[in-house]
Amino acid sequence: MPLLRTALYGKGIEIYCAPTADSRDVWQASMTHIALEGGCFVLSANQFCRRKDYPPPPEYVFSGIEEDLTPDSVVCAGGSVIISPSGTVLAGPNYEGEALISADLDLGEIAREKFAFDVVGHYSRPEVLSLVVRDHPATPVTYTSASVKTEGGLCITPVTIS
Repeated sequence: MPLLRTALYGKGIEIYCAPTADSRDVWQASMTHIALEGGCFVLSANQFCRRKDYPPPPEYVFSGIEEDLTPDSVVCAGGSVIISPSGTVLAGPNYEGEALISADLDLGEIAREKFAFDVVGHYSRPEVLSLVVRDHPATPVTYTSASVKTEGGLCITPVTIS
Protein backbone atom coordinates (compact mmCIF):
# COMPACT_ATOMS: atom_id res chain seq x y z
CA MET A 1 0.00 0.00 0.00
CA PRO A 2 2.46 2.65 -1.14
CA LEU A 3 -0.05 5.51 -1.03
CA LEU A 4 -0.97 4.72 2.58
CA ARG A 5 2.73 4.65 3.47
CA THR A 6 3.23 8.00 1.74
CA ALA A 7 0.38 9.46 3.80
CA LEU A 8 2.01 8.13 6.98
CA TYR A 9 5.40 9.56 5.94
CA GLY A 10 3.70 12.90 5.36
CA LYS A 11 2.45 12.83 8.95
CA GLY A 12 5.98 12.23 10.21
CA ILE A 13 5.70 8.59 11.28
CA GLU A 14 8.65 7.55 13.45
CA ILE A 15 7.80 3.90 14.19
CA TYR A 16 6.04 1.91 11.48
CA CYS A 17 4.38 -1.25 12.85
CA ALA A 18 3.87 -4.04 10.35
CA PRO A 19 2.19 -7.16 11.74
CA THR A 20 2.27 -10.05 9.29
CA ALA A 21 1.88 -13.77 8.77
CA ASP A 22 4.51 -13.77 6.01
CA SER A 23 7.76 -15.48 6.99
CA ARG A 24 9.36 -15.40 3.53
CA ASP A 25 12.71 -13.68 2.95
CA VAL A 26 11.04 -11.18 0.62
CA TRP A 27 9.08 -9.81 3.59
CA GLN A 28 12.34 -8.87 5.30
CA ALA A 29 13.40 -7.03 2.14
CA SER A 30 10.08 -5.17 2.13
CA MET A 31 10.57 -4.10 5.74
CA THR A 32 14.07 -2.80 4.99
CA HIS A 33 12.68 -0.92 1.99
CA ILE A 34 9.99 0.75 4.14
CA ALA A 35 12.56 1.77 6.77
CA LEU A 36 14.78 3.37 4.12
CA GLU A 37 11.91 4.89 2.14
CA GLY A 38 10.17 6.37 5.18
CA GLY A 39 13.22 7.24 7.23
CA CYS A 40 11.53 5.49 10.15
CA PHE A 41 11.98 2.52 12.43
CA VAL A 42 10.08 -0.59 11.35
CA LEU A 43 8.77 -3.13 13.83
CA SER A 44 7.45 -6.20 12.08
CA ALA A 45 5.82 -8.80 14.30
CA ASN A 46 5.14 -12.27 13.00
CA GLN A 47 3.77 -15.41 14.56
CA PHE A 48 5.67 -18.65 15.08
CA CYS A 49 3.34 -21.62 15.02
CA ARG A 50 3.26 -25.34 14.44
CA ARG A 51 0.54 -27.53 12.94
CA LYS A 52 -0.62 -28.52 16.43
CA ASP A 53 -1.48 -24.86 17.17
CA TYR A 54 -4.40 -25.10 14.71
CA PRO A 55 -7.55 -27.22 14.83
CA PRO A 56 -7.09 -30.67 13.25
CA PRO A 57 -8.45 -31.55 9.81
CA PRO A 58 -11.07 -31.36 8.50
CA GLU A 59 -11.83 -28.27 10.60
CA TYR A 60 -8.63 -26.55 9.39
CA VAL A 61 -6.61 -27.81 6.42
CA PHE A 62 -3.32 -26.51 5.03
CA SER A 63 -4.15 -27.01 1.36
CA GLY A 64 -1.54 -28.81 -0.66
CA ILE A 65 0.75 -29.65 2.25
CA GLU A 66 -1.51 -31.12 4.94
CA GLU A 67 -0.49 -34.71 4.19
CA ASP A 68 3.20 -33.87 4.78
CA LEU A 69 2.67 -32.23 8.18
CA THR A 70 3.23 -33.68 11.63
CA PRO A 71 1.91 -31.99 14.78
CA ASP A 72 5.37 -30.44 15.33
CA SER A 73 5.78 -29.18 11.75
CA VAL A 74 6.39 -25.44 11.60
CA VAL A 75 3.69 -23.80 9.49
CA CYS A 76 4.78 -20.20 10.10
CA ALA A 77 8.43 -19.69 10.98
CA GLY A 78 8.15 -16.22 12.49
CA GLY A 79 10.68 -13.64 11.37
CA SER A 80 9.87 -10.73 13.67
CA VAL A 81 12.35 -7.94 13.10
CA ILE A 82 13.23 -4.38 14.10
CA ILE A 83 14.92 -2.23 11.46
CA SER A 84 16.43 1.25 11.79
CA PRO A 85 15.84 4.16 9.36
CA SER A 86 19.25 3.39 7.83
CA GLY A 87 18.17 -0.17 7.01
CA THR A 88 20.22 -1.74 9.79
CA VAL A 89 18.61 -4.77 11.42
CA LEU A 90 18.56 -3.99 15.14
CA ALA A 91 16.90 -7.22 16.30
CA GLY A 92 15.84 -10.41 14.58
CA PRO A 93 14.72 -11.76 12.31
CA ASN A 94 13.90 -14.61 14.64
CA TYR A 95 13.05 -17.98 13.05
CA GLU A 96 13.92 -20.17 16.05
CA GLY A 97 10.58 -20.24 17.87
CA GLU A 98 8.52 -18.03 20.12
CA ALA A 99 10.60 -15.11 21.33
CA LEU A 100 10.51 -11.53 22.42
CA ILE A 101 12.84 -9.23 20.50
CA SER A 102 13.76 -5.72 21.56
CA ALA A 103 16.10 -2.90 20.59
CA ASP A 104 17.07 0.56 21.79
CA LEU A 105 15.85 3.15 19.28
CA ASP A 106 17.82 6.34 18.72
CA LEU A 107 15.12 8.70 17.44
CA GLY A 108 17.87 11.11 16.33
CA GLU A 109 18.65 8.62 13.57
CA ILE A 110 15.39 9.59 11.86
CA ALA A 111 16.54 13.17 11.23
CA ARG A 112 20.00 12.01 10.17
CA GLU A 113 18.54 9.64 7.57
CA LYS A 114 16.10 12.25 6.24
CA PHE A 115 19.06 14.47 5.34
CA ALA A 116 20.03 11.77 2.84
CA PHE A 117 16.56 10.84 1.56
CA ASP A 118 13.17 12.28 2.46
CA VAL A 119 10.36 11.14 0.17
CA VAL A 120 7.94 13.80 1.43
CA GLY A 121 10.61 16.46 1.91
CA HIS A 122 13.45 17.56 -0.35
CA TYR A 123 13.12 14.47 -2.59
CA SER A 124 9.41 14.98 -3.23
CA ARG A 125 8.40 16.73 -6.43
CA PRO A 126 5.12 18.41 -5.47
CA GLU A 127 5.10 20.38 -8.71
CA VAL A 128 4.88 17.04 -10.55
CA LEU A 129 3.32 14.56 -8.10
CA SER A 130 1.05 14.95 -5.12
CA LEU A 131 -1.19 12.81 -2.93
CA VAL A 132 -4.57 13.97 -1.69
CA VAL A 133 -5.72 12.18 1.46
CA ARG A 134 -9.34 12.43 2.51
CA ASP A 135 -9.19 11.95 6.26
CA HIS A 136 -12.90 12.31 6.92
CA PRO A 137 -15.26 9.31 7.23
CA ALA A 138 -16.45 7.93 3.92
CA THR A 139 -18.21 4.83 2.66
CA PRO A 140 -16.08 2.34 0.75
CA VAL A 141 -18.67 1.91 -2.02
CA THR A 142 -20.79 4.63 -3.59
CA TYR A 143 -23.33 3.97 -6.33
CA THR A 144 -23.99 6.72 -8.83
CA SER A 145 -26.25 4.87 -11.27
CA ALA A 146 -30.03 5.12 -11.45
CA SER A 147 -30.41 1.44 -10.61
CA VAL A 148 -33.61 0.30 -8.97
CA LYS A 149 -33.34 -2.33 -6.22
CA THR A 150 -36.02 -5.02 -6.19
CA GLU A 151 -37.22 -7.15 -3.27
CA GLY A 152 -34.93 -10.05 -4.21
CA GLY A 153 -31.88 -7.81 -3.96
CA LEU A 154 -31.49 -7.65 -7.74
CA CYS A 155 -30.51 -4.29 -9.19
CA ILE A 156 -32.12 -3.27 -12.45
CA THR A 157 -30.70 -0.37 -14.42
CA PRO A 158 -33.20 1.30 -16.77
CA VAL A 159 -31.87 1.34 -20.34
CA THR A 160 -33.15 3.49 -23.18
CA ILE A 161 -32.83 1.94 -26.64
CA SER A 162 -33.32 4.14 -29.68
